[in-house]
Amino acid sequence: MKCGYMTPDWLTHPFALGVYAGLVPALFFRIQLFIARRDLVRSERAQLSQVKTLTEAFQKLQQELQGNNTEKENLRVKIQGLLQSPERQKLRLLEVLNRAEQRLTVTAPGFAPAWQTAKNEAAIELEEEERGKSAPRQVLHNLMNTGTAILERFKSSQGEAKEPPAASSEK
Repeated sequence: MKCGYMTPDWLTHPFALGVYAGLVPALFFRIQLFIARRDLVRSERAQLSQVKTLTEAFQKLQQELQGNNTEKENLRVKIQGLLQSPERQKLRLLEVLNRAEQRLTVTAPGFAPAWQTAKNEAAIELEEEERGKSAPRQVLHNLMNTGTAILERFKSSQGEAKEPPAASSEK
């Protein structure tokens, strides 16, 4: 023993020194591998939670889209219903007639004066109806279109009222 230290010979044997030289880097790499696996597991968990969050958000967006589609369909049906209302049909007919008038006044050479005369006469008739000087044609028109059953009852009731006196005069 050369120094004051007492170490067993097997610790300083060249084979033991070679094992130490191999074990230290192996231990270092094993620690690095453990840390890398731990980081990998953490990143997998983070990605999994992110995928779950994105999936939930996507499902919510799909539900909102389906809700919006049903609302859109309901509104479309409602609009179609409103377009079929009698008031809307009258406005549509008025718009059609207005456009037809504009086209005919431009394209038909003899139509414009006759049309203007007819429009003026119709305006005068409408003013007379509004003032009460003549019977309103719109009311009669509505009765004929929607109330034919009422008119038939009215006619039959007037016919019955006239028939008994006529029947009594014949007897």
